Amino acid sequence: MSYMFNLNRNFLLSTIANFLFFVNFSSFFLLPLFLDEQGFTKSDIGVLMGSFGISSILLTPFTSTFIDRFGKKLLGSIALAIMIISSILFVYLDSIILLFLLRLLQGASFSIFFNSSSALASDNLQDYNRKKGLSIFYSSTIFPYFVGPFFGELIIINYGYVHFFLFSSAFSFLALLIIIKIDSKNYKNETNTKMKFRDFFYIISDTKSKKYLLTNFLSSTGFGIIMNFIAIFLKDKSLKSGLFFAIYSIVVTILRLFMSEFISESKLFKKILIMLLLFAASIYFLPLIKDTLDIIIFAIIFSSTYGLIYPFISSLLVKPGSEDTSGRLFGALNATFGIGVHLMTFFFGYLIHFYGFNFGFKICSIFIFSITLILYIKEEKYNE
Repeated sequence: MSYMFNLNRNFLLSTIANFLFFVNFSSFFLLPLFLDEQGFTKSDIGVLMGSFGISSILLTPFTSTFIDRFGKKLLGSIALAIMIISSILFVYLDSIILLFLLRLLQGASFSIFFNSSSALASDNLQDYNRKKGLSIFYSSTIFPYFVGPFFGELIIINYGYVHFFLFSSAFSFLALLIIIKIDSKNYKNETNTKMKFRDFFYIISDTKSKKYLLTNFLSSTGFGIIMNFIAIFLKDKSLKSGLFFAIYSIVVTILRLFMSEFISESKLFKKILIMLLLFAASIYFLPLIKDTLDIIIFAIIFSSTYGLIYPFISSLLVKPGSEDTSGRLFGALNATFGIGVHLMTFFFGYLIHFYGFNFGFKICSIFIFSITLILYIKEEKYNE
């Protein structure tokens, strides 16, 4: 782990701010519990959870371009302010239309901040340690899945939802205090001053970028259906979700901090596809969970197969010397993540509402597995 000593102050501050923001973000995986208590149907919950992704995805070509043009630190600070305000407003609003609007605001905040913080982190890494460095950075998105939902669930049980929403927003406030201390690099070159929104699509138009983004979409689809529905799925079985989130956070954090350096760059994309095939298979068996031991087994398998996919894809997508386009590259990466996690929640939310969890989880698994298998076969032929 000697390379960690080469990670500079800006990278570390970006990583810490990202960690705090994701505590706020991940705590809202418990929002279905609040919505269920308010009397919303499972399809309503799917719409509200998925609406987060609408603004996140639709705004990405614009926000990621603004990030490269006007500065990552400035846009990241604005995003944190939006997240703070929208999280607190859940205390006061309860109509589906107003909650829908709040989720749109949170999606916009996510789109801006995560692209900004990812680009800030990547810009402050050397090319030779980008895969390892980004694995460390993305570990900061994982442990929050323990902190947010686990402690959020305890706060809900002991103090209620008002304290829960205040608890979650406080972390974005702390992130704001940290991000203003970053000495951000602003690439105000001639290319950036003449930047147009269509450039966003041009820089990801090559074949390799497309297959990386498709793979990211598939992995995030499985990630999204689990994270958005596992709390209410386990609640129906009189089980708590805190243990799952705790194991997920621990396993993925360990993988990203300590294991990424042991996987070579050789045929890295094929290795990612193998991970994704096993990840899809694990989702197929989720409905078999009956007790705490089953939760532990599923959480370990799910986490160990998913943990390194996202940072490895990002290291393949972000090319050396791409600091002036890093906002848009991470925008594309996070847009496909948002489509999988949030928009696909609409589709699977309706399947679950009408046909149950068993059917919804298995269809999701088959969908991911089938397309990944096709990608793997094509990659095998390409490497022959």
